[in-house]
Amino acid sequence: MRSFQMIFLLLFVLFYAIINFAALKNLIQSFSRKWKKQITWIFCIYSLFLIGTFVFLYIYPYNPRDAHNYTVYLYFNAGLFTDFVIKLILAFSFLLYFPFRKKAAAQTILMAGIIIGIGTGLTMIYGTWLGKRNLKITNVELKYDRLPPSFDNYKIVQISDLHLGSFLHSTGLLEKTKNKIKEINPDLLLFTGDLVNNFGKETVGWKTILNQINTGYPSYSILGNHDYGDYTDWNSKNDKENNFDEILEAHREMGFHLLRNEHIFIRLKRDTIYLAGVENWGKPPFPQLANLNKALKGIPQNAFKILMTHDPAHWEKEIKGKRDIDLTLSGHTHGLQWGIKTAGIPFSLAYLIEKYWGGLYQSNNNYLYVNTGLGTVGIPWRIDMNPEITVFTLKRRE
Repeated sequence: MRSFQMIFLLLFVLFYAIINFAALKNLIQSFSRKWKKQITWIFCIYSLFLIGTFVFLYIYPYNPRDAHNYTVYLYFNAGLFTDFVIKLILAFSFLLYFPFRKKAAAQTILMAGIIIGIGTGLTMIYGTWLGKRNLKITNVELKYDRLPPSFDNYKIVQISDLHLGSFLHSTGLLEKTKNKIKEINPDLLLFTGDLVNNFGKETVGWKTILNQINTGYPSYSILGNHDYGDYTDWNSKNDKENNFDEILEAHREMGFHLLRNEHIFIRLKRDTIYLAGVENWGKPPFPQLANLNKALKGIPQNAFKILMTHDPAHWEKEIKGKRDIDLTLSGHTHGLQWGIKTAGIPFSLAYLIEKYWGGLYQSNNNYLYVNTGLGTVGIPWRIDMNPEITVFTLKRRE
């Protein structure tokens, strides 16, 4: 696996070098020839610095799987990817320019690439500094024939994918989250996994505010793929187990009731609904630890059921059309933290990886909702894919 990663990283460096060459050609052709030497020197020194830092952090002597300093990696990732996309646009415009270089309009192609590249770069910078802080409240009303009468207008809040290490000790977003949830005053709060990126120590300093978020209503949680510590190299099996135990304990100390392939019942007056939560189930290489049979055992067949499962792939493969579960709640995708709205319809490249990447999906009278999360992973930005609180209002269809 390590050799595969090395080959992939080296191929990236090679491709990045090719992109740099074409982007530099664009800049040289776009500006006065007398600046050619200065542009070349500045561009090459800057690009070599980025490549050198990439090699230092990802190839030798460091390995990102051993990384604990999320600040360095997150912001370097943001800077490198922004640089890469801008240069890719410049390189592409140079390739378009080349066949028309002797025509009058050729220079316009180069300048268009520069303008589009700068605009895209500024958008990425906005997503890094502001987009990830712009909290979105999504209201969803769902109507059911078999919802018990006492649960008509029952209000559920879902949050997901905190990735506490990615907050870099900034409390602003979680303070907003706390205040919004208090305003909503739900009957039930559900957290659908990925409390951390890797390590139990990421929960240090967050227990007070999450306890405040969880105060005043029942709060339940499940585990996500990042909560098992599978994204780092451990010195021993015992170290990994201790880390996992620390994460489990953090759920309890934060006020969550963690559901691990089990269910609870919620009673109002004489009526009952059931809430089940399973461990992570995802497409390989993600672990498949969910046990639906165990989680649903003992629930009456015609009872109203809500299921929390972190990865929406689980709904597609094991639940849709096979299990009569009224509402399934997932997270995991983050909507790739980058999306667009075409004619008011949201779209994300996450669709290329996961068909059910964000929002509400329906199969007969069973629903799946994929929350796009609060935190970030990999790159600390959100571009038109805001951190999300989802508010469900359950309605009884008469």
